[in-house]
Amino acid sequence: MRSRQPFPAPADVRHYLGAWSAVSVVQFFVAEAVVALRWAGPSPYSLSENFISDLGALRCEPHSGRNVCSPLNWLMDSSFVLQGLGMILAALLITSSVLCVAARHTPARSSAPASPSPGEAFAATAVRILLGLSGAGLVVVGVVPEDTIAALHLTGAGFYFGGSSLALVVLGVQWVGRTSAGWAVLVLGAIAAVATAVAAITRLHVPLPGLLERVMAYSITLGIALMGAVIFSGARRTRARLRSLRSASQPSAAS
Repeated sequence: MRSRQPFPAPADVRHYLGAWSAVSVVQFFVAEAVVALRWAGPSPYSLSENFISDLGALRCEPHSGRNVCSPLNWLMDSSFVLQGLGMILAALLITSSVLCVAARHTPARSSAPASPSPGEAFAATAVRILLGLSGAGLVVVGVVPEDTIAALHLTGAGFYFGGSSLALVVLGVQWVGRTSAGWAVLVLGAIAAVATAVAAITRLHVPLPGLLERVMAYSITLGIALMGAVIFSGARRTRARLRSLRSASQPSAAS
């Protein structure tokens, strides 16, 4: 029976948890909205001018030419940490084999397992490593706010934006043609990668820097959540298929 299973064992709890860890990153949007509403700076918080990290700044004072004051900074920083931990857990729990086969629609009657090629396995492992490193970078962003050790904060942000966008591009390339979500993951990763490159080259000295940062962050968050949703759907589909096969085999065994 296990030979019919496209998800390598253990397919249930481990990969369900990994998928939900990836999907959980969307809590960032709720946290950002709530913290921004409590902004107490001399001017309203601007999604296009202010950086996301301004919401996690500890002190109410000018920072890099911006007047920053975020009373709920602890909530934003906690959201960064939780988002990063969700990415790390997803990287640890979702195996490379599952990343390869998650988007495949194996026929229900097929008895052959979906075996990834060496190239697919290498790409999937690279995605997991990049996802874990970028998650660790985001944890650093939350633990070290922008107005404490700026260099460390920026380094963490660099790992997050660069690693996550590259992971989504690699994964999207692997998934295109296998699932309708493949193109979405690839496009979101490509948008984030291009925006990250622009941000790195210009050091975010551009008109509407907050908007550019949000193009990066929102694309990454949506892409990772979509990855988790595809894997969750694949695990659930596999579980339903196995139950159907077991049910079909019981009458045969009885006869």
